[in-house]
Amino acid sequence: MIPSRRGSRSPLFCVLSRVAAITLSLLLIAACDDTNRIDVPTTPLSLEGVSPAEWSSHQRTSHFVTASDGVRLAVDVALPTGYTGEGEAATSFPVVFRYTPYHRTSIDPATGDVSLAPFDFFIARGYAYVAADMRGSGASFGWNDVMTPMMVEDAGVIVDWIAAQPWSDGNVGMFGGSYEGWSQFAAAAARPEALKAIVPVHTGWDGMLVQPGGIFSYAFTEMWTAMTDFINHNNVFPTFPIPPVTPVLDEDGDGALVDEIPLDADGDTWFTDDYPWPVDPANPPRYPDGMERTEHAYFNATMEHIAHADGAPGNYDAVTSIRSQRFFDTPREADGLTPGDMTWGLVPDIIESGVAIYNFAGWWDAFARSSFEVFATLEGTNPSRIIAWPMYHQGISLAASTGIGADPTRDNVYTPTYLGEAVRWYDRWLKGVRNGIDLEPPVHIFVQNEGWRSEETWPLEREVRLRFHLAADGLLDREAGRPGSDEYTAEFTHDASFGPPLDASQISVANAMKGKAAFNAPSFGHSRQQMFGVPGDLPYRTDKAGQVLTYTSVPLTAEIEVTGHPVVSVQISSTADYGDLYLYLEDVDPEGNAVLVTEYQHRAGFDRLVDNDLLIPGNTGIDVKPELPWHGFREADYTEGVFADGAVARVTTSLYPTSWLFREGHSIRLSIAAADWPVFDLHPRLSPRNRPDAEDNIVPTITIHRGGEEGSYVELPVIPR
Repeated sequence: MIPSRRGSRSPLFCVLSRVAAITLSLLLIAACDDTNRIDVPTTPLSLEGVSPAEWSSHQRTSHFVTASDGVRLAVDVALPTGYTGEGEAATSFPVVFRYTPYHRTSIDPATGDVSLAPFDFFIARGYAYVAADMRGSGASFGWNDVMTPMMVEDAGVIVDWIAAQPWSDGNVGMFGGSYEGWSQFAAAAARPEALKAIVPVHTGWDGMLVQPGGIFSYAFTEMWTAMTDFINHNNVFPTFPIPPVTPVLDEDGDGALVDEIPLDADGDTWFTDDYPWPVDPANPPRYPDGMERTEHAYFNATMEHIAHADGAPGNYDAVTSIRSQRFFDTPREADGLTPGDMTWGLVPDIIESGVAIYNFAGWWDAFARSSFEVFATLEGTNPSRIIAWPMYHQGISLAASTGIGADPTRDNVYTPTYLGEAVRWYDRWLKGVRNGIDLEPPVHIFVQNEGWRSEETWPLEREVRLRFHLAADGLLDREAGRPGSDEYTAEFTHDASFGPPLDASQISVANAMKGKAAFNAPSFGHSRQQMFGVPGDLPYRTDKAGQVLTYTSVPLTAEIEVTGHPVVSVQISSTADYGDLYLYLEDVDPEGNAVLVTEYQHRAGFDRLVDNDLLIPGNTGIDVKPELPWHGFREADYTEGVFADGAVARVTTSLYPTSWLFREGHSIRLSIAAADWPVFDLHPRLSPRNRPDAEDNIVPTITIHRGGEEGSYVELPVIPR
C-alpha cells in the first residue's frame, strides 16, 4: 500500500518555496531601501540638475549676536527676495554661513554699497546667506590670536542663533577658503545640531601650519600679519585693497551706514590714532555727517582689537605668536595651546559631529597635503568628498591655466562651475535632494596636461611606486649605481618664487606701528606659499638651475602619469652643523625649459620618522591617512647639530601631492637647494639676521650621498596607462 502524500510537500518543493520567500523579501527590502535612489541626477562640473536661480534679489540686515562671555559678534543676514519660480515662495531657507576674519561684508566708502559677491550665487538658488566677523576682527568686539578655542565656541553660538531664526529652516552649511576653511572645521568641532555640511576651500593645517617642514614661511606670514593689522584697524591695506567692514548699527538713524565710520582727523588713513580711548565725552570720535553718536560701536569694537580698556592685550601679533612655537608641542603665550591643538586636535569632535565635508583642494595650494589628509582620514566617519582644482590658493592665471590644459572660464575660483559644486553638496545635505553626489566616486581630480577624472580612492589603488635614484653626472636613473657623492655650496639668494613681484613696503609700515623691525626685502614673488594673488604664468624654474643641484632623467620614451604623494629620501652631510633642504620636482621639455611640478622643504634636524597618527594630540586610535612620512616636529624629535662631526643624516619627506602627466620626450628632474629666501626664513643658526648678504652668515657646503643600498632617491606614484 502506497501511503498518501496529501498534506505533505516534497523536500524540493520546500527548498524552492524558501528560495522564493527569500527572493521576495530581498525585493521588498530593496524597494523600501532608497539609499541609492537618485531623483535629480547631477554630474561633476555641471549645473544641470542643481537648484536653479529663482530669486532675483536679496534683503540684507546687520545684527550683533552675543557670545557666551558677553562679546558682541557682528553678523549680516541676506535673505532671498524676488521669487521668479513656480508655486509658493519659501519663507524659510537653508543657510550658507561664512565665518571670517576678513570682513563679513565690506562697504564702499564712496557709494555706501555693500557687495555680497560671490555669495549671491547661493542666494539666487534659494539659500539664505549669513556672514559673521570673528571676535577681534571686522565690526565684532573682543580680541583674538590665531585660531582660538573661543572662535570654536563662538561658531557654535552663531549656528544655534541661525537655526532659531524664523527665516531659517534649521539646516546650515558653510563655505569659504583658507582661514574661512579652518573656521568651518572649528564650527563642526563645536557640534551644533543644525550644521549639516561644509565646503572648506584650499584649507588645512599641514602639521606646523605656516611652518611646513619645520621652516617658518617668512614672506607670507609677514604679509598676512600686516594685512590683518590694517583690516583689524578698519583701514585699507594698500597692497590688497579691502574696503572697510560694514558697520552694524545705524546710530544716527538716517538709513546710511557709511557715515558710521569715524573721520580720519589727521589724514594719515588711520582713525584709531585720532581720538582718546576709552571715549572721552569731551573729545569723542567725529563722523562725516557731523552728527553725534552715543554708542560709538564701530570705533569701540575696532579699538578692542588693538588694546582692551580693561588691560587685555588686544589682538596678538601673528608673526610673534607663530614664531614662538618652534615645535609642534610648544605652547603659545595667549592660551598655552600648541600648533596641533587647534588644528588636528579638532578631528575627534569633527568625527563626532558627523558633518558632511566636501574638500576643495588646489594642486598648487599651500594646504594641498592636508586637504587630502583630512579627506582620507575622515572619509570613513563623515560623508566626504574631495575635488582637486588646477590652481593656487587664490586661483590661476589665464596663461598658467591654458598651459596645463585647463579651462580658465571653468576651472577657477568663483566661476559658476566652481560654486555649482558647492550647491550640489548643499542641495543634497541641506535641501535633501537625492542628486547622486554622495553616490559618485568621492575623488575628482584634474590631471595636469590631460583633464578631469573621477577616482574611488586616495591614494589611487592602482598606483605603482617607481623609484628614481640620484646618480653620477647629475643623472636621475632607475638604477642605483655605484656609491658616490656630489657637493653643493648653499646659495642663500635662491628664491623659488616667480613674477610678478609683490610690494613688501606695507609690511614695514605695519611693523613700525608695533615697534617691530622692518621686513628684510623690498618685494617678493608668487609661489605656493605666497597665498596672495596668482603668478602670471607657469612656474618655470629654467633660470634657477645655476643656483641649485640638479638630477635629470633621460628623455622619457613614453608618457608617465604621476598622481599622488611623491617621496624624496636623501643621504646628506654638511660643513655646518645645521641646515635646511628644499626639493623641487620638475618637468623638463626637449628645449630644456623646466616647469615646477611639486616641491617641499625640510629642516634637516628633524631627521626621525614617527607615527603620523601623532598629528592628533593625545590620539586614542584615529588612523591618520594616508601613511606619509611625518617627523613629529616636537622638541624631542629634533636633533641639535644634526651634521656635527661629519655626521650623515637621512631626510625622507613627501612632496606636496600632485597629478601631472609627463609627456614622451620630456625629462624628470629633481632640484635640491639649501635656501628659498624670502619665501622662507634662512636657518637661524646659519643666518641669525635672516639676510642672504649678512656678513656673519655661515654658508655651508652640503654633500649628497648617492648610489648603493644607502643612496638617495625620489619615489614617484606612477599610474599605469
